[in-house]
Amino acid sequence: MRHIKNSIPRIAVIGAVVSLAGVFTVSRPSQAQDSADAQLATVKQYCSGCHSDKLKTGGVSFEGITAASIAKDPELFEKAVRKLRGRVMPPPGAKQPEGKAVDSLVSWLEDSLDKVPSQAYITDSQVLHRLNRKEYENAVRDLLLVEVNGAELLPQDDTAQGFDNIASALQVSPSFIEQYVSAARNVAVQALGKGDARAQGWTFRAPSGNQLTHVPGLPLGTRGGILAKVDLPADGEYRINIADMANGLWGNQLEYENPVVVTLDNKVVYETVVGGEADTKFFDQVMNGALDRVNARLKNIKFQATAGPHKIGVTFRRQSFAESDDQLQMFTPGGGQDRSYRVNSFQLLGPFDARGLSSTPSRDRILTCNPAKDKTKTPEACAKEIFSTLAKRAYRRPVTSDDIAELMQYYADGAKEGGFESGIRAGITGTLASPFFLYRGERVAAGLKPGEKYAITDLELASKLSFFLWNSIPDDELLDLAARNRLSEPATLDKQVQRMLADPRSKTLASDFVPQWLDMKRLDDIVPDSDVFPYASGRMDPRQDFRTELTLFADSIFREDRNVLDLLRASHTYLNERIALHYGITDVKGDHFRRVELKDSVRWGLLGKGAILMAAAYPNRTSPVLRGSFILNHLQGVPPANPPPGVPALNDKDIGTTKALTVRQLMAAHRASPTCSACHAVMDPLGFALENFDATGMWRDKDRYAGTVIDSAGELPDGTAIKGPDDLRKALLSRPDQFVQTFVENLLTYSMGRTHEYYDMPTVRKIVRDTAAKDYKFSAIVQAVVNSEQFKMRRVPQQLVQSASK
Repeated sequence: MRHIKNSIPRIAVIGAVVSLAGVFTVSRPSQAQDSADAQLATVKQYCSGCHSDKLKTGGVSFEGITAASIAKDPELFEKAVRKLRGRVMPPPGAKQPEGKAVDSLVSWLEDSLDKVPSQAYITDSQVLHRLNRKEYENAVRDLLLVEVNGAELLPQDDTAQGFDNIASALQVSPSFIEQYVSAARNVAVQALGKGDARAQGWTFRAPSGNQLTHVPGLPLGTRGGILAKVDLPADGEYRINIADMANGLWGNQLEYENPVVVTLDNKVVYETVVGGEADTKFFDQVMNGALDRVNARLKNIKFQATAGPHKIGVTFRRQSFAESDDQLQMFTPGGGQDRSYRVNSFQLLGPFDARGLSSTPSRDRILTCNPAKDKTKTPEACAKEIFSTLAKRAYRRPVTSDDIAELMQYYADGAKEGGFESGIRAGITGTLASPFFLYRGERVAAGLKPGEKYAITDLELASKLSFFLWNSIPDDELLDLAARNRLSEPATLDKQVQRMLADPRSKTLASDFVPQWLDMKRLDDIVPDSDVFPYASGRMDPRQDFRTELTLFADSIFREDRNVLDLLRASHTYLNERIALHYGITDVKGDHFRRVELKDSVRWGLLGKGAILMAAAYPNRTSPVLRGSFILNHLQGVPPANPPPGVPALNDKDIGTTKALTVRQLMAAHRASPTCSACHAVMDPLGFALENFDATGMWRDKDRYAGTVIDSAGELPDGTAIKGPDDLRKALLSRPDQFVQTFVENLLTYSMGRTHEYYDMPTVRKIVRDTAAKDYKFSAIVQAVVNSEQFKMRRVPQQLVQSASK
């Protein structure tokens, strides 16, 4: 059991029958003692060779271990259990116990660890929990009906254990405060609008890929283009400038007509044609300045629009498909865009001649009282009514007179400068900049002793529940139940969890939790090499589509309340034409994603998803090590040990040049070192099983450089022979509790908003055991997490009580 840092001191023989923690006692039946002796004999036989007082491999000695040792150092034995579960210890090449012996030892160790008395899993740390970017976006949307981009407004969030919602990692500096105040001002203006707004600009860029098919949301009968969503600040005239389409020294593609259409909320506001016989003739005759005249039709396009959210489209009228005239076939799957223009970007400017404000969803949400329309109420009375509603939702609790008094001060300052709406705008700014909005805090229960546990309040539970399942603030139903202290009632809480899971907002579990659990942030760094993968780079970069596929797939498992093991074995996915062609599927057409039953089982579940395969690779080649490490870490919950210092990288120069070695041949030379072989023997078979997928997730039968058939065969540490994705999936599913435990551990971490520790594992194991009888259904796991003491209970901190007594 290598890489376990602590050491176990020798313990007297009497420790075998008397546990200092009270777990193992002389009153235990002899059968239990016999079991303990058998397990200790297994440890002695297979572990003590490396983990002796003399060698202390990994800084650990199991020499003289007794049953009482477990209660004395549970952290060490949780690490041991994790490595035994992952079959990474004893290391490959060492003498191995039978599988049943390992399972028996793991069961005994876990049972012993679960009985160690501890309340450490119930946190006693009082950490203010700041909203991260995504939570801020969602909270603003649900509070004010305004869509904002947190990445543009707020600083980047730090992460811990892969998650960006960990309270201890979400620190605040003076510069953070300034950005949050600035963001509050911008959001307040966007929410209420500004009748005298000055002209400003927005730029919208097209995603990667061709533009040969219809973009969902644009009018039928169009192809390609950009659909932009924008909140306009005022009624008035707006203008659009579309990026040049006619370019190039020789006016290539100018001979083909491309009818351009500009739409506002699906209504055509401008049409023109770029290219065609007239443009080609003019270019032939004039040349100098001819392309500028063509592109001028795409500039200074004027239209009238009201304030509020709008959808602005720049697209093309769809024409008939025609075969390419090019002599060479394009690399792009499904053909290229050699005879059709594309919209690369466009700029929106305005308002010019601002003429006030029309009704918008956000204004209607905010201005529930307006003295200009209701003469019976004063501006101050309306302001108090508005702030009472908004602050209750924003602060996630009933408001106090002090809350309203503070917001009325903001109102008074704003009203002096610009009247009623200016005062309301200032009050919204104050609300969004308030620590009651930006932070989640939990009060320590009064009258309790240090270390004593207590339940969080119903209002705190409402916030914790909504940020877990919706990544946003509670709705009115949740707050009302919490205000009446009914949310914590078991039947009510279960009902609310089911309601919230059925709500569309729970999609954040698929779009936020899943990518962080699976470390999909790596996709940002893996830019496909255009020289090696021209079909998956530049405009054909599939990464964003891969992210969409993964989100839709995970959401379908969660929303249909399926067994979470279906994340590994489900035979469906969600594809558009581009990803379908990448997967070798030719009967999916168009840019929109739809559910597809996969005939080829190699694509089933997470192991066949392009996002997973690409994130665990390099930009120019596959990496069995990265893919094996991914499976160990994220699917089995057994993080591999860090490589020793000074390990050389693979010699990429050997790929495709002089030696034409396969990745397997390169890895064989790399892992020849004894210091490398132990870990690689665990990781490499897992990664090689996926070697038929190239670095972009496309299937291949032969190595592109060596020209030899891909060898995906390998042997797992327990002796199981595998070859290809199907065998790998079958091996992972042969121990279903291992994957479920990894899923539960990560979901619990995400729900708690703190890092998981060794003392959380008994709870994780209990959830896995309890939900096994419920077929590991997603909702059953969520319910178990919500009802865990980690989620609902806290302890009085020792330091806080001591400080209060001074």
